Amino acid sequence: MAMATSYQKLSIADKRALDLSRVREPSLPCPHGCGVQLMAADLLAHIEQRCSGPPEPGASAKWVTHGEVMAMGVPRATLNWWTKNGHVRVIGERMDRKYLHRDLVLRIAKWRGFRRR
Repeated sequence: MAMATSYQKLSIADKRALDLSRVREPSLPCPHGCGVQLMAADLLAHIEQRCSGPPEPGASAKWVTHGEVMAMGVPRATLNWWTKNGHVRVIGERMDRKYLHRDLVLRIAKWRGFRRR
């Protein structure tokens, strides 16, 4: 016969209180795109002191043309604002620009989320 653990000896109310004390809220992703998941209490300190911003695009990063961006439904003025303010990274000269797909998709998702409210 196995010995009862200290947890098994607790009352139901004590077990519930112990389980609730172990539960924590889910972590949040850094809004600056660095990929770090943090607890809400640590997020502001991370942004002010440690956040390095989004990582540099790798060799396998997907870049899309202006026409592909327009096909995604992004207005020209919005795209210009995003690129001017550094929300969407670009490569190439003005008439031959390509836009980082990852940045676009994240920006479009946020943009559509705000529009639906």
